[in-house]
Amino acid sequence: MSKATTPRQTESRIADTRCQNCGSFVTRDFARVFGDNHNTVHGCLDCMNGTDVKNGHATQL
Repeated sequence: MSKATTPRQTESRIADTRCQNCGSFVTRDFARVFGDNHNTVHGCLDCMNGTDVKNGHATQL
């Protein structure tokens, strides 16, 4: 028996895999490591440099 996915759950999964700053795709692992406490990424390697991402600037702009 499979669980039905609601539109809200699908929207949440999509939001977790997009950079909130530029809209680029990010992996769930990237969001888990570099995102905020809700795995939301506010900056990624497409719109920030690697040093800023590693220093925690992807958690908020």
